[in-house]
Amino acid sequence: MKALYIAYYTALRKVRNYGNLTSMLALPIVMILILGAALDGSFQIENINPVKVILVNENEDELLQSLNEFLKQEDIKEIINTETVEDFDKGMEKIKNGEAFALVHVKTDNEGRIHVYKRSGNIFRSSVVQSVIDSFNQSANAEYAYSMLGGNDVNTSFYDNISEESINPDGKRPKALDYYAMTMLIMTMMYGTTYGAFSMAEEQFYRTEIRLKSASLHFHEIFIGKVAGIILTLVIDASVIILFTKYVYDVNWGDNIPFIMFTCITLAVLATSLGVATSMIIGNENKAHALLSTMVQVLTFLGGGYVPYHSMSSVMKKLSFLSPNYLGLRIMLNAIYDGSQSQIRNYMAILWIASLSLLVISAFRGRRSLA
Repeated sequence: MKALYIAYYTALRKVRNYGNLTSMLALPIVMILILGAALDGSFQIENINPVKVILVNENEDELLQSLNEFLKQEDIKEIINTETVEDFDKGMEKIKNGEAFALVHVKTDNEGRIHVYKRSGNIFRSSVVQSVIDSFNQSANAEYAYSMLGGNDVNTSFYDNISEESINPDGKRPKALDYYAMTMLIMTMMYGTTYGAFSMAEEQFYRTEIRLKSASLHFHEIFIGKVAGIILTLVIDASVIILFTKYVYDVNWGDNIPFIMFTCITLAVLATSLGVATSMIIGNENKAHALLSTMVQVLTFLGGGYVPYHSMSSVMKKLSFLSPNYLGLRIMLNAIYDGSQSQIRNYMAILWIASLSLLVISAFRGRRSLA
């Protein structure tokens, strides 16, 4: 109960600091508008290049030959660029090196199953490959059913499965405003690191830790209360940004707003624990604040906060995995645009493991100074 009181008054003090609160909210809201307007063109699809797919041709299986024939159709070749290899390992090496997006493998002893291996990170390309394979499966099933019913018309074709229709992709990919609303929201959560650092430092600066100790409070009550108060403040900030951008900027936050808020809570816990741990380890508020402010900007840049991920170089894309901003962004994109559920689970687990590890480090380090 005492920890709840500390959390409440910590959050109340942060919210009543109107200057700090305004900067935490005004900066991302303005940046969303500026970046969304300036870089809107980079989110427009003008030309769709065929997706590079590796087909493993290691046997004379009838299903494999039918699939190879299917992929060589002119309509299919407009969206799928197929390269044939004789060895599965060689094909996987091309996937790992980024020379192709997906690999299709038909095993002779696998009862006609088609195995598709795809690179992560591109929802659109993944859907193209999956749609083509699904189309082939439907064709193969139809041909099998036709033969079972005694059909023998050699002029019958089951491969005309590509229909040309005008599409409006706006609902399945983020606009510039949608993208930068997510990146700036995540940046705001990460600025909670400075909240965490300052919250612990202010106790010593204003000597309030003496009053807390004299009130017969245990260290864990002080620690939990301060951390929970900062997280609550960040969740309030996130709620304001989401509501404002949703109804003023018409940003698409998807249908599962509670999960987006849970992602914000996850990032808030990580940011707070990182800030507290940094403050405890360095022991100097000014140095900790300077380090964390710089770190947030670097992590935001690496996480695609300013330059979209798809516009980065291959080296920068690899470095992006070191940024929690990138992990949070991928979680939100996958949640809003029906992407990889396994990627959501894996990235969420990484963020929580990092958060709990930092909290444990902070608790052990802080016990000496606040106990």
